Amino acid sequence: MSGVSKIVIHEEAEQLLHLMKQQKHLRQRLRVQALYLLKSGEATSITQVARMLGYDRSTVQRWLRTYQQSELKGLLNIAHGGGRPAAIPPWAQAKLKARLHQPRGFGSYGEIVTWLASECGICVNYWVVYDLVRGDWKAKLKTARPSHAQQDPDAVAAFPERLSWKLSSAVRIAPDLHLRYWVEDESRFGLKPIYRRRITARGVPPIAIHQWRFEWVWLYGLVEPLTGESFFWEYSRLDHQCFGDVLAAFTREYADPDDMHIIQLDQSAVHRAADLEIPPNVAFYFQPPYSPELNPIEQLWAQLKGQLSNRLWFDLDELQQALSYQLRQLTRDALRSLTLRQTLLEAFAWAGMTSPTA
Repeated sequence: MSGVSKIVIHEEAEQLLHLMKQQKHLRQRLRVQALYLLKSGEATSITQVARMLGYDRSTVQRWLRTYQQSELKGLLNIAHGGGRPAAIPPWAQAKLKARLHQPRGFGSYGEIVTWLASECGICVNYWVVYDLVRGDWKAKLKTARPSHAQQDPDAVAAFPERLSWKLSSAVRIAPDLHLRYWVEDESRFGLKPIYRRRITARGVPPIAIHQWRFEWVWLYGLVEPLTGESFFWEYSRLDHQCFGDVLAAFTREYADPDDMHIIQLDQSAVHRAADLEIPPNVAFYFQPPYSPELNPIEQLWAQLKGQLSNRLWFDLDELQQALSYQLRQLTRDALRSLTLRQTLLEAFAWAGMTSPTA
């Protein structure tokens, strides 16, 4: 090993593997991984380690030299500030952050490398980008949610401001009433299994049992993001009559005459039926068409379906029992965390709405 002679790694391979998994930053994890590869025998030379990690041989040599001089404490001590300037300067990082906050995002970290070269004139390698974007900023590759072709981007962008205005107006018009803001939606849970990604050993494809059975139950749900209060009702179908029954049951449960309930919901025919009976202490706030992502309760549906995924149900009773169990596990804090978005917090603050427990 040129530049590093007779290196002795004091830790056992199992210790290094455990330590590697504990590291929160990619740079530290890679340094420990270099030691692990040599200690475990998976790599027999610095050149091989460098090739496996995607770094220059001289970089790996420097890591090992640091370990020789000051062991793990020195190896994991990554200085910040001083030294040579960052490979991606602050102005380019700001531009990249702004681009990452756009829903279209990037298709890969390699695409970011290409984007930096074309848009910012900065040439960096893949691992520099990965270290910054994935390691420091925690921006990872996600499955894109489909956006309907008929969605109005301007209406979606204006939704938070419209909400602030509507809530402020409601407070001015009815100052003696206690406004409560709820998000509502319906989701279908059926006997046809829901498939989600699974973690298995390398080379082992995950397998889930499948069945074609078209029976389901509809879950109607309302959540108050500010408090985490919730109201759920099950029906075998989705229509405006069932929705009217849910509204009636909801207002019986929350019958305080000083409360006014504003409910955010989509513009489906179920919610806009001409003969739908809307209780006097309820007002609807419709989100723009074809924009389910604006409703925070969608995150709850995703979580529930993830918990019920990759499982085979004998009948609807068994599915309903499992669904009821998952709903009982939902605490107010958990529901609040799932649904209280920053845009809602800002709208509530603008209107002077606070949690009853605040």
